[in-house]
Amino acid sequence: MKINKIYVVNLNTDNDIIWQKLRDLNIEPTQCFILDAINGWDLVKGEIQSPYTYKTANWWKMDSNHSFYNRNITPGEIGCALSHYKCVEDAYNSGLDNVMILEEDFVSTNTFPTPQIFSELPDDWSMVYLARNAMNPENEIDVTNNVVNAGYSYNCHAYMLSRKGMEEVLNSKLLLNLVAIDEFYSAMNGTHDRKDAIEVFRGTGFKQYAFKENYVNQNSSIKGLTSLTESPTSINKKPEWLSDEIVAKAKEEVKNIKSFKSVMPKSKPKPVSVNAAVDTSSILNISDWDSWTKKYINPLLVSGEYDLITDEPAPHVYVFPLFTKAFCDELITLSEQFEWTTDRHEFYPTTDNLLSVLGMDKIYNKVVNDYIRPYAIDRFELDGKDWDKLTDESFIIKYPYDKQAHLGVHHDYSNITTLVNLNPGEFTGGGTYFPKYKCNVNPKEIGMATLHPGNITHKHGARPTTSGTRYVVVSFIKGGSHK
Repeated sequence: MKINKIYVVNLNTDNDIIWQKLRDLNIEPTQCFILDAINGWDLVKGEIQSPYTYKTANWWKMDSNHSFYNRNITPGEIGCALSHYKCVEDAYNSGLDNVMILEEDFVSTNTFPTPQIFSELPDDWSMVYLARNAMNPENEIDVTNNVVNAGYSYNCHAYMLSRKGMEEVLNSKLLLNLVAIDEFYSAMNGTHDRKDAIEVFRGTGFKQYAFKENYVNQNSSIKGLTSLTESPTSINKKPEWLSDEIVAKAKEEVKNIKSFKSVMPKSKPKPVSVNAAVDTSSILNISDWDSWTKKYINPLLVSGEYDLITDEPAPHVYVFPLFTKAFCDELITLSEQFEWTTDRHEFYPTTDNLLSVLGMDKIYNKVVNDYIRPYAIDRFELDGKDWDKLTDESFIIKYPYDKQAHLGVHHDYSNITTLVNLNPGEFTGGGTYFPKYKCNVNPKEIGMATLHPGNITHKHGARPTTSGTRYVVVSFIKGGSHK
């Protein structure tokens, strides 16, 4: 089977990395196009316009034992679904017969379906998974030795659509009932666990199959990368079929199609236990900064009377009120809508997620500069233009008592570090321990921040959580010339 075109939905991976990974796919030469994904987070904040008129599925959230159904569709899911839809639309309007759609974190397995295996696909196929997570494999029926009728499936990082399938997607009610793209395809196929989703999307002619072997893996957490997507080295050198001419043509094509930058979450949303009563939409909306500040920043900090609100439990370790309870509750709820990473830090790994994954990085940087920066300048008596604008790497960590309950003693890669206690009272143990000063800092009030120097003087670790789960936000902060 000739694949007319490969689309790669790109979040923020360097294009050169994607071109190399495309070369690693053991397939015959074909057209390739890297589509800048639609930024779902910026959409909901009104910072960009959608290329489509759409409505999220207001019926999706329901009372259920399945926690994944107990929440609204996330901005990341919106952006991802619209990005996939755009690939399908472009392919259909280009008159293509069949296409492959990949997400940026695809990984070659050094194998690919042979022409013989492709020939086993029934003539009526609309979609075929090149890899997936089968939710009910015991209920699936074999078609051939290599092909099955696909049941309810997760993961859309690698699949193919026929022209028939493209038309069925474009004629569906997806834009009027936007859901996560993998939920949509299973509902189109009539194999979703939810009957209401099937009633909305079921396409009577939509035929969904899957290869028994996963030919394209997915990996978003390789150590040592600046991107959150992988760039694995192939085990075997593959033919570099992707010529410079094909690449040049594809790059020229980019100029002729409207695309958007993506800040979609790098981790796949997952079924989790979250507080459905906590609305997280306003924490992501800073269209009215004054109103946002009044809701989420502790008024004692806004007042600027730092001497009255500061404790110093150890030399140059300052504890002060930063956030309200509303901020802490909403951030925890938002964070639990995503897969947690466990290997982002090579030497002292934590169970964490970057705030950029949550769509919170720009917002938090504004907090850092508007409220933490003047406080730090005052406490540390900082001079010079280096402190006029701060950069930060901020992430949320959780310390479950029965998993990763603590963190060894270490230095931070920062000029200044802040740590915010999000849920004191919901765990026992914990705290930030400074061995040089024999001091454990563990504020009992929600939203209290601990500020201390990074890099050299204040080696520290996280004491074990003995019950419950401790949530904190950590920021590695640097001045203008310290990048």
